Amino acid sequence: MIKNVIFDLGGVVLGRDFQRLGEVLGQTFAFISADAEFPAYWSEFDRGTYTREEVTRMLAEDYNLTLEDAHCQVQRLLEALQPIPETEELIRELKARGIKCYVLSNMSGEFYAELLKFPVFELFDGAVVSYQERVNKPDKKIYEIILSRYGLEPSETVFADDKIANTEAASRFGIHTVTYDCNGDGPDRVRELVAKL
Repeated sequence: MIKNVIFDLGGVVLGRDFQRLGEVLGQTFAFISADAEFPAYWSEFDRGTYTREEVTRMLAEDYNLTLEDAHCQVQRLLEALQPIPETEELIRELKARGIKCYVLSNMSGEFYAELLKFPVFELFDGAVVSYQERVNKPDKKIYEIILSRYGLEPSETVFADDKIANTEAASRFGIHTVTYDCNGDGPDRVRELVAKL
């Protein structure tokens, strides 16, 4: 029986509309939507070891942007993050059934603080975020942290993420997983898995 569902944020709880924000922004942050390695500096940003100013400067160098343009692009990326209605509906359904919901996300402190304004965050029973722990998914340590901190039994837990490396790492602990993709059926696959187990 599933008692817990853990959600990644970007690409699962929060979506990014790159088309609405323009082709240039989509090209700059293509690594976020692709199943690929993040640039080292962005991973360090998520880990809490680089500041937003440092990352902005490195982004400018990487894409031959002015510092002002790079700053604007980072800000627009932040503003592009909005709750995905289908996932928010799923979380509300799970909560109504007595299933606990948690966050496990690679995210910087600056971004996370801004996103807490969304009402969906009131639904979560706990969160483990990379910048606080100084470790990113798919490092096994971050999975150990969330399981231990909240007393979660892997066989009673589902983890939803949009990066296959992250769901594969979770599955090594015996956690059931769903990898969100561009089909938009992630919430339904979580429902099916919860109903089946």
